[in-house]
Amino acid sequence: MQMIAKFASRSEAEERAAFLRSRGIATHVSDMTSLRLNLAHQGQFRAALWAVLPEQAEDAVALLEDPEHAAETALNEHEFQRLESEGAEAARRAMIRWMLITVVVLAGLAALVVGLEG
Repeated sequence: MQMIAKFASRSEAEERAAFLRSRGIATHVSDMTSLRLNLAHQGQFRAALWAVLPEQAEDAVALLEDPEHAAETALNEHEFQRLESEGAEAARRAMIRWMLITVVVLAGLAALVVGLEG
């Protein structure tokens, strides 16, 4: 992913993301506080807009500057659905992997505690 813009509000970033999606650009909006090391620091930007696919970053910036820009890397609805389902599957696999790791670590700790008590 590549950051393409920062916004004063999350709603403004979401609005721009919806516009880019309507033009075939896959985007993601994140809170700026997730990008800061010092959460107490308050800046003028509250949200960041990212191009999910690096090859779409230039088209995304161009569309934000000129809504009439013809995006060369635009995705159609079928491509969006495929991208979203691949992302959901990757997230599901990661969650299962971390859950299994957690179970193994907890079982190991339980075995260690039982071994120390015996």
